[in-house]
Amino acid sequence: MDQAVEQLRSDIIDGSLAPGTPLPEVQVSEWLGIARPTVREVLLRLQNDGLVQKQGRGLALAVTRITRDQMIDIYIARFHLESAGARSFATAAPSAREELDQSLEALDAAVAGADRITQVRLEARCHTAVVGLTGSQRLVTAHQQLMVEARLAAITAGLADHEMVMANHHKFIELLRSGQTEAACHQLGERINAARERLLKNLPE
Repeated sequence: MDQAVEQLRSDIIDGSLAPGTPLPEVQVSEWLGIARPTVREVLLRLQNDGLVQKQGRGLALAVTRITRDQMIDIYIARFHLESAGARSFATAAPSAREELDQSLEALDAAVAGADRITQVRLEARCHTAVVGLTGSQRLVTAHQQLMVEARLAAITAGLADHEMVMANHHKFIELLRSGQTEAACHQLGERINAARERLLKNLPE
């Protein structure tokens, strides 16, 4: 069942299944080659993760469609979690700082490639690594879920993810390393607000 969950999760996150796509049990059973009772368990797990949602009584579950209010809330939460990470840089565990460095190096390497999905995944890892500086796994898990929802919002808006500007990522980390925490948080806020506003312009009312 885990393999079926990951397959459907990937199809949703990479946009193969657009927000609002109905997921009737019979059809999902045929797609994944699994029995309908297993399909119910798969869809329940994805519903708990926020990737699928109810459409109404008697209707099939569907791929989650992010609303404008949800989008605003996602980006508010992202800013506060990532700011908390930035403010923890000075006291963060060496392993957390190493993860931040490694995530940026991996993203640098991926940008040269043509695999956009890998780039999106690694950019999300970069942002989550900032939250990891807090030392709280609960905050990291919450942020990982927010990044999934932000990806769904981009798909709902009919847009590709915002163009990655590597200089911004590097500048942010340079500010942290030089002890300019508030400047780093300000730069982070500008980037997050710009991404949010771009999506809001394209999300349906």
